[in-house]
Amino acid sequence: MGDGEIQAVFVPLLERLRQNFLVRELTASPDSRGRVALPARAVGAALRSVHLQVGNGWTLLPQKAIEENDFTSSGQPFGYYLDAGSVALLPSGTSGTLKLRYSARPGRMVLDTTTASAGPISVVTVGSTTTAITSTYSGVGPVDVVSAGPAHQQKVIGATLGAITNAECLETPAVGDYLCDADTSPFVPLPEELVAALVHRTSGVILRALGYDEEAGIQLSLAGEAIANATPMLVPRNEGNPQRFKGGLRASLRQARVRVR
Repeated sequence: MGDGEIQAVFVPLLERLRQNFLVRELTASPDSRGRVALPARAVGAALRSVHLQVGNGWTLLPQKAIEENDFTSSGQPFGYYLDAGSVALLPSGTSGTLKLRYSARPGRMVLDTTTASAGPISVVTVGSTTTAITSTYSGVGPVDVVSAGPAHQQKVIGATLGAITNAECLETPAVGDYLCDADTSPFVPLPEELVAALVHRTSGVILRALGYDEEAGIQLSLAGEAIANATPMLVPRNEGNPQRFKGGLRASLRQARVRVR
């Protein structure tokens, strides 16, 4: 029930805050048709951005309308469009190394005491191409690494057990993080400030399903209060450098200011 509330309520909440709580990256190469499947954990089957490697750097590709596909297959990619569950480069069939930025769906919660599902990391050794991890995890993989930090983000997503490459590490694992079955989490996979809200919200949903409407209403109300109290701590994430409005209507109004006598 808690997993369901995270997907239905808290993931949309974090996305509305626009503070990049769930954002992860994937480096991929298109197939012969110039297509890349969207990451399996992409929230809403959506992307944040697409970059193309050009030389030693990366350039942002603009999203184009699907009607701009001219079905040619030559030249340098100049954009992309979304087609169902794929990213398709324009011109069609062109290629290049892509970096996809997307919001990753949190994993399902599992008990941190069940070593077949998850175990804490005690040693991390970063080699030239692979990252070796020592953990009490006794599963067979594929695996994720979930951060013990305050956001509990995924540091590794869907890697093969025993052969985690440095390229698969979205962030370097640390002692205290957890190695766990893919698409799971031994933590409540939310910022810590939202844990109480999830408890109240889940309690309310369970009580409502059991027919205890009055008690359910109290718990859901408490969840709403907890979310409202936590939100000012979640946005902005950088108190010392808040985002400022630039351009747009505010700039136009300043430029058009007229003194009336």
